[in-house]
Amino acid sequence: MKKRRWDDDQCVLDDLAQAWREVAPAAEALTTRAHAAFSWRTVDDDLLLASLHFDSAVEPVTTSRAAARGPRLLVFTSTPLSMELEVLPDQLVGQLVPPEVADIVVETESGGVARVTSDERGFFIVAPLPESPLRLRCDTPTGRLVTDWVSL
Repeated sequence: MKKRRWDDDQCVLDDLAQAWREVAPAAEALTTRAHAAFSWRTVDDDLLLASLHFDSAVEPVTTSRAAARGPRLLVFTSTPLSMELEVLPDQLVGQLVPPEVADIVVETESGGVARVTSDERGFFIVAPLPESPLRLRCDTPTGRLVTDWVSL
């Protein structure tokens, strides 16, 4: 190993340059990871997590005579967007509140993905009805809403 002369500025600069060349690949990877981590600081600004606010399957009966069981109703809420769903035997009918056109992705737990678009009144239909638990991801001009996972 070559003896280092620390009293000569050029030797110090040469040693620093050599050290940098040895760590540069690791530093580049570290910089890339740092930029990726930093980009997560605003993830909540773009993502609206909607929680299940109402589920007719767990709502207690409020009348003395039990009516025939109708379609299941689900309401997912967040600020400023909510999603109301009606589960029918062969399809899922939904509406965005407030109404707007949006791209909606249906993700199933088994890895399936379906895409639908809501109309200007916020209505959309998912057919056929997925077998496994699902969640809906809705992209609107105001942001992205993602529902909880739910079994139908």
